[in-house]
Amino acid sequence: MLSVTFTGNVATDFPATQTPGVVILPDNANVQHPVIGDPALANLVGVSGFDINSLRVSYSPENNGTLFLGIEQPANPNDPLGRPVIASDADNNGNSGTVNPAVSALGLGVQDPADFGGTEFMGVYLDFLGTGTGQIVAGFSQNVPAGGAAKVFQVATASQAGPNVAPTFVTPLPQFQGNIYTQNDPNHPNMELSIVNFDTLYQQVTGSPIAPTAVFNVGAFAGSAQDGPISEAFFPAQPVLLSAATPVPEVCPPISPPILINPHEHRIIDNAHGDLVRVYVQGTSGFDPSTIDPATVELNGASPVATKPYQFPRSPFPSQMFAFRASDIDAEPGLQTLTFRAKTFDGQEVISSNVVVNVPNSAQASGRLKFLMNRTGQSQYNSLRRLAASNPDAILDPSILGGAPTSGLAASVAPARVNLGPATAAAASVIVNYSPSAVQGPVDLPRQVVSIPTAQSGSKLPSRLNRSMADYLDQVDAPVEDHDLVLSGAH
Repeated sequence: MLSVTFTGNVATDFPATQTPGVVILPDNANVQHPVIGDPALANLVGVSGFDINSLRVSYSPENNGTLFLGIEQPANPNDPLGRPVIASDADNNGNSGTVNPAVSALGLGVQDPADFGGTEFMGVYLDFLGTGTGQIVAGFSQNVPAGGAAKVFQVATASQAGPNVAPTFVTPLPQFQGNIYTQNDPNHPNMELSIVNFDTLYQQVTGSPIAPTAVFNVGAFAGSAQDGPISEAFFPAQPVLLSAATPVPEVCPPISPPILINPHEHRIIDNAHGDLVRVYVQGTSGFDPSTIDPATVELNGASPVATKPYQFPRSPFPSQMFAFRASDIDAEPGLQTLTFRAKTFDGQEVISSNVVVNVPNSAQASGRLKFLMNRTGQSQYNSLRRLAASNPDAILDPSILGGAPTSGLAASVAPARVNLGPATAAAASVIVNYSPSAVQGPVDLPRQVVSIPTAQSGSKLPSRLNRSMADYLDQVDAPVEDHDLVLSGAH
């Protein structure tokens, strides 16, 4: 719970089991409960709708801080279900806008204006400085609106004559006014309210930024000058530790989308060289991989050098490709699990893993292993340069291209003209006669000998690494032939 949803039921909306997250300020001997001065009236009323027997406080650090407060009231002895008395129901007749005819018959002048009308008041006060009196007050004030206007919820500076006297509202502070909940309904009897921009308010009053160790005091008050011989309620301030009122945020489990690592080379990598390793983060119905923040991406210690969207054939969901320099990847030789870690732009953690075969110095491989690796050599970097020319933002680390700024990469891939100097003119004067009469006789050319190493004689990989990959090689299929740039597809 990082915010409180008001329903007019303080015990439910501010659960005592929420620890930390809810601070309960209990009833005590210093609380002034309303006294009903006439025995006949006391018999009819039972308990005043201005009585207070507890306060509950919660704080959310989001959006510059919000303080939530609930005013609990005692159970209504006249209610067969034992529900609390309705806030501001002066005569406790189950309706905060009318008076029980039996009460009126006593002739004691008891009135009960609706919606905190007239002189009815209820609210909380905050003592940030520990002086015993409040600096801030929030709720419905004692002041009667001019012209019969409706009374409104206010947050204001406070004036308090002493530590056991209800404060009054002075200067309204609308920038801190949150929401208030109050209903003339026995199923939703309690008053609940909030103060927004609480962090700013705290600093304005104290001169210090708010911190989890901050302590401030919260009290409450309620009453009316129109309820006859019924006195007012005053709940002296008690300390609240901010961290105790702050719920621990729920930690969402990491998103774990499927990933493919070097699928075009049957998940084989070589971290002894600067080859490019591609990781495809696949989208799902509930996850768009384009929401991943590239600045947070990491693959076994390596940061990506490039990224681009990719759409797998027949897949309805987009993927995102991240390219890594293989030599940056921390992995031992053989079958290894690589872990992709990142965060989305809104802070959600992304963690996913897949298995690869790491073959250091893979240029020495031969046989089926060489075939499966589908080496493309320098074409990887040529393709990366083409990507940089068409989409400079896709390059996350320009040093992968020799440090050239991505804005000038378009020119770097243009064909170069080579001036051969005098040789150019000399070549133009050469005349070649291809007629049969020009051939004087057979010409013996040296024979070219091509040596093709076998799997047994050509492999220079360590025997232990060869053995560790035997099972893997038996499980993979022959790759699709691909001579295009490594970044062009997953195959």
